[in-house]
Amino acid sequence: MPSTTTPPLFRGDFEAHVTVHASQDDDVRRLERHAADHGLKFTHILLDRGRTPSQPMLTLRRSGPLPQVAAAVEDTVQDLTAAGFTVVRTKIEAAPWAEGVPGTDEAAKALGGRYYFEHHVKLLLDPGTDTTATTALAAAHSAHLSRNARRVRPDGRTERFVTQRCRLVGARTAGARLDALVTALRSGGHTTESVEREFVVHDSDESLDAGWIDEKDGEA
Repeated sequence: MPSTTTPPLFRGDFEAHVTVHASQDDDVRRLERHAADHGLKFTHILLDRGRTPSQPMLTLRRSGPLPQVAAAVEDTVQDLTAAGFTVVRTKIEAAPWAEGVPGTDEAAKALGGRYYFEHHVKLLLDPGTDTTATTALAAAHSAHLSRNARRVRPDGRTERFVTQRCRLVGARTAGARLDALVTALRSGGHTTESVEREFVVHDSDESLDAGWIDEKDGEA
């Protein structure tokens, strides 16, 4: 759905992700070294399904107006390009309390479908846990599973992330959907380690997630 109004000037706390094409393990290791050399956070996300299951990325955090944050992201993209990397996606997420984040469904619909809330619930799973039921439960709430390729816990348990997207709804509706997801996960016997809420104000290529999250899976 196209935007019907001029987007607001988002201002506040932001987290940005710059995803890089890395087809070989050596490419991933080189990206990790680049992140360390430039004071950036490196994460290698593995989706449980979809077109692009392997998504190594760098993360930076900034505060201020969105144009200022976008400029910092572009500087990071240029540095990566100069170092020989191919950037395939940039994504900027605002904290849910940032200025400009829609509180009502009407405000969200006026912004348009390219903006959306994204929620991350971290689960702790025992070794050998079959995630089939968890996957089905998440799908009923427009969510799906991923994991961090480099995250290993000393207690043997594994971390999985349940990511939920809520589009064309305001903060209150999105929060209610997140609450429903968390309640369902806990009722299903899962231990939730943490819950994060974000509002995506820029996503240069959502198609990287094609086949992973089906937002029509559920009407949570």
